[in-house]
Amino acid sequence: MHMDFRVYQLISANDLTLRTNELFEYLRGVAKLPGEYGFEYCITNEIDVTENIITFCFSEEHAPNVNSVDEDKNSFAPDVAPYLNTFFALDLQEKRMLVQHRNYPPTNLNKDQTMSRVGMILEEAFQNIYGSVYNIQNIQRTVDDEDFVRVFENNRVTLLRVKLFQNGRRIINGTQIFDDNDLNNYWIQGFESDASDTYEVILKAPGKTGEGDLRDSPIARSLLNLARKEILELNYWDEEGSSDTMARTDLKRFRVRGINKDSDPIAAVHAIYREIYARRDEVRRFRVMEDLN
Repeated sequence: MHMDFRVYQLISANDLTLRTNELFEYLRGVAKLPGEYGFEYCITNEIDVTENIITFCFSEEHAPNVNSVDEDKNSFAPDVAPYLNTFFALDLQEKRMLVQHRNYPPTNLNKDQTMSRVGMILEEAFQNIYGSVYNIQNIQRTVDDEDFVRVFENNRVTLLRVKLFQNGRRIINGTQIFDDNDLNNYWIQGFESDASDTYEVILKAPGKTGEGDLRDSPIARSLLNLARKEILELNYWDEEGSSDTMARTDLKRFRVRGINKDSDPIAAVHAIYREIYARRDEVRRFRVMEDLN
């Protein structure tokens, strides 16, 4: 169970943290707004500000896709149109906006419309509070070696594919493959003396039906600690037994585990804030340009 987020960079020369509370109060006070075809949208009461991170739930009304029947007249009678939630977070310290990456099944809702609606609210907020325009840049960062290593260290891994380079068998100084120092030194010497023309290594371990874990493989750990390599693919299993694959060609998303689209909104808001605050170094790596201030 998880929720993925697209990351945008807030382009601003201002120190946005100087007026965090004012922006929070402004967003919390935004009234329900009229949309197309009589449907409304709003920022719900599930909004939080902590450590210069404003996290909120944006809810949009849409046409019901379930027919209800009036008991007296036996006719179609939708009482209240349902709402669909999208979660947002503004990290004003890092100048990043995170937006839930989700599907929009209702025909009158879509990602572009949601971004436009929130953009109009934030445009007015930035004009009133910062005296500047609201400007964001989409960031499509590809997966790199650091992402692979982080996943490898924190999940059961059952597939690892690594590209090797000619004369690239040197392991980074200080790498500890084995606890025993003598064994560790002998292993590294042997690994670095490999003179084969191998250009790619694929390691596999039993997945769903087994207990394989390449974190226990000295070969896998040696490959990850090569000074020159390119990690191409990794298959891993989370604590709930769900499998996922990370590939070099993937676009990196910011993933928050433990919540999904059906989670209680206030619980989701708190989980999102905690993850952003704890992983600000990762948030910072989503960038398109140097900060202006």
